[in-house]
Amino acid sequence: MASPPLTDAYTGHDTFIPYLLNRSTSALNADFQTLLRSHELTLLHWRVLAFLNETDGLGVSTLAQYTDVDQTTLSRALVVMENAGHLSRQSDPLDQRRVLIHLHEQGRQHFLRVLPAALDIHHRAIQGFSAEELAQLRQFLNRIRANINGDGR
Repeated sequence: MASPPLTDAYTGHDTFIPYLLNRSTSALNADFQTLLRSHELTLLHWRVLAFLNETDGLGVSTLAQYTDVDQTTLSRALVVMENAGHLSRQSDPLDQRRVLIHLHEQGRQHFLRVLPAALDIHHRAIQGFSAEELAQLRQFLNRIRANINGDGR
């Protein structure tokens, strides 16, 4: 069965996906950023801690890609986080041109202290969704990102 033809007609913000995604993200981030500020973290710091907690020793370019920021912005955040004792930057022993980021125990503990409240926000956002709906939502959001990045063809 063929898909219905797409139209260029604008039918209002209640159906406009960029607006709906922005509103949802803004609502989530308002509570989340308040939580992070109370723990002296930014959203970028949180993302860095989260990714390093999953996979320690990431390279700067990989971490920039995962956290969705440019390397310059990430480098400034890494300096702050290194000064706070959360992580260290070290040359890759196999390639001295590459810098690897390692999470310190202090950074891991900071992440773990914030995690329960972050999960509370997450659970509040997804309440009422079935497991199947959540799987579909994740799939749809990943497809939107892939489409925008040109990877979804």
